[in-house]
Amino acid sequence: MPWVRLDDRFPAHRKVATLTDRAFRLHVSALCWCAANLTDGHISDRELRLVAHVRGMTATARQLEDAGLWVRVEGGWLLHDFHDYQPTADHVRAERERNAARQRRFRERRAAGADTAATPEEEPSNAVTPGVTNAVSHPVTNSGPSRTRPVLVPGSIPGGIEPFPLRPPERKADASGIPPFAQALADQLAAAGCHLQWRTDSADRQALREHLDRVPVARLVDAARRAWNPDRPPRSIRYLIKVWEATPAAPAGAPGTPVPAVDRHQQVSDDLFDRAMARARARMAAHPTDTPPEEPRALTA
Repeated sequence: MPWVRLDDRFPAHRKVATLTDRAFRLHVSALCWCAANLTDGHISDRELRLVAHVRGMTATARQLEDAGLWVRVEGGWLLHDFHDYQPTADHVRAERERNAARQRRFRERRAAGADTAATPEEEPSNAVTPGVTNAVSHPVTNSGPSRTRPVLVPGSIPGGIEPFPLRPPERKADASGIPPFAQALADQLAAAGCHLQWRTDSADRQALREHLDRVPVARLVDAARRAWNPDRPPRSIRYLIKVWEATPAAPAGAPGTPVPAVDRHQQVSDDLFDRAMARARARMAAHPTDTPPEEPRALTA
């Protein structure tokens, strides 16, 4: 069935605002009745009583005529400017016939066992047709609800698989911008009164890692405190990264010297090899022979 569209400013229009409650109800009911019966906005005298249950129908219709919303014609009334804002009855019937033809073709394909995944032009349409207007001097702006279901066209989805609608929430980056491995450094800098921004890129983070690997955190903080100018404090950690490039590395074994990272897999492999060689030497010492012993083969973990 067609939809009746009313502008959100319809009740405040000068032709409508002065209507009585009866006239307002009759006019809105007439819009719906004309849309449902495809009368092109025409209401006959004998059908006026079918439009709404309002007392004094004829007198109320004359109020709408005086307001300029209805026009008196032979044998009834016509809603003013009806065809300026809504499709004609012929247009609505033609649209219904096209929808029925699309549905018929779809059912025939499904009955024949053909692929029922149709294009939007061939898919059955349940779209509604705009109904009557608000019959005032400005066009409507709100659209009626559409009942057309979306159509998935083959090939429109990559790989033919519809993506899962629920996606896990993306992890947000730390608002402070401090890399996790430099959190201890950032805490000690803040405690020393060196407050700055930690907006870093991959090159900055690599430089920070290198500084932390060769210089203790306490020495980095001390170098930052000496280079800090309270009158013109630096804004970014990049300033201190440049300062730390001139900070010498701590001697090996000095207190607080960063311990170099150990490859645990290599260490386990070396331990197994050493123990295997020790067992081989013990067997050779316990059972000496005249023939020279074979070179022990390398054992792997």
